[in-house]
Amino acid sequence: MTSGNIETATCTTGTSPTGTCLTATCPTGTVRTLVKWDSPLAEAQGIACGAAALLRDKRTMARHIGFAVPNRTWAGQLAQACKVMGVAAEICEGRLDAEGNRAAIFDFRLGNGAFDWLFVVGCTEGLMPTAAAIGEDPASREALAIQREAFAQLTSGEHQNLVLSYFCQADKALADHIRLPYRRTATRGGVVSALCAPSRFIGEMGAQRPSTIGGQRFLRDADLN
Repeated sequence: MTSGNIETATCTTGTSPTGTCLTATCPTGTVRTLVKWDSPLAEAQGIACGAAALLRDKRTMARHIGFAVPNRTWAGQLAQACKVMGVAAEICEGRLDAEGNRAAIFDFRLGNGAFDWLFVVGCTEGLMPTAAAIGEDPASREALAIQREAFAQLTSGEHQNLVLSYFCQADKALADHIRLPYRRTATRGGVVSALCAPSRFIGEMGAQRPSTIGGQRFLRDADLN
């Protein structure tokens, strides 16, 4: 890894110098990374920081960056984080491409595209798949099948680099409000957090699932913390 760059070393069979597998390469040659964040806010800010590092180091152009998100709320939060970090980005309604030299922010259910860097943000159970797709009724099972197929198409596209991103905890009130499933809570400094799980879709990737790195490692590789 070169200082100032996001870690992109492939490791289909090898490991990093620390002994931890950082990325995996699928048969199409896409470099895959899985990043875990401590909160939804940390995720949005961290992913925007990563994109800013790519542009700073001239590793790609904004129009070759895509952000797949679970819903409009996450699209808005990510757009704001990108604005703060100086990343030109556009929320694309019903399409995968942005106008001009801008990164595209789009709903993951739109399916496939081709980007130098694709960040799939919000890969947390209850967001991907959505709460409406978690259930045993016919409508939920149909929604789950549609979203599973969309996720599979999205992550198997011809992207040079694929970053899957999820958060492992959220404020309990927020989790209850947006119907995030969780089994346990933790209290720290008087704040009650719901402990969240990564999307089941990540587990279903099988051999193509990369090992997890923490958000701080991701930012350190980008020379941003």
